Amino acid sequence: MIVRLVALALCSFVLTVPEVARAVENGEPLASDGIKPVEDYSYLFTPFRLADKPNLQQSVFLFGGRTNSGNLWNTFTFGTGAPGVLVYDNYIAGGAYQRDLLEFNSGFFIGAELGFADRFGHYRICCDSIGYSSSLAHSLELWGGAVLRHRGVTLFDAIGISPGFVFGLSAISSPIGQEALHQVDHAGSARVLFYLGFDLAVTLPSVPNVELVYRVHHRSGGYGTLGGLKEGNNANVIGIRYRF
Repeated sequence: MIVRLVALALCSFVLTVPEVARAVENGEPLASDGIKPVEDYSYLFTPFRLADKPNLQQSVFLFGGRTNSGNLWNTFTFGTGAPGVLVYDNYIAGGAYQRDLLEFNSGFFIGAELGFADRFGHYRICCDSIGYSSSLAHSLELWGGAVLRHRGVTLFDAIGISPGFVFGLSAISSPIGQEALHQVDHAGSARVLFYLGFDLAVTLPSVPNVELVYRVHHRSGGYGTLGGLKEGNNANVIGIRYRF
């Protein structure tokens, strides 16, 4: 009996020492007994439970891009299939501030965003019929809404990818480009429409607080719910987000 107990103890020691050594070498935390703790996947069974120790953050996002003549789907495909003579007409540049309010066990965050942008270019109306101006036209946009984002995943221990979504309301100073054409065609108003932002952010382990972000920037009437318009304006934008 004693021999068996000794044999079991030796086997346990032999199996544990390499595991501890690997953990120490990789800088991983150890339990009080010196054994690497087992991963806890209990959060999978309570995805909508609030995190015990939330890591809530704020961020500033600066971006620039092009508006196009297609619908939302055409924007996701970078203008492929856009019916207008021009695939892209005007430009957009702006920034947004985000703040996390809640974090769930599953890694999802709920927060809020406030953004401001200048849409500018020479196409006052575009693109089935084109109204080109020699002077630069400007249209200011202000939006605010709720944010749903995920902390993301790390691929190959080298790159982090995280998605995000913004839904709210957007107000403009005046219509421009494709939006102006929609307003004329449907005898509606693009002044206040729904705002949707679809994000995909990329990070590197060496600079985890800095993200390279691609966003589909979309204003929508919600099939006539607001302003009597089906769609407003769409843009492909890219920018830098800093989290703190």
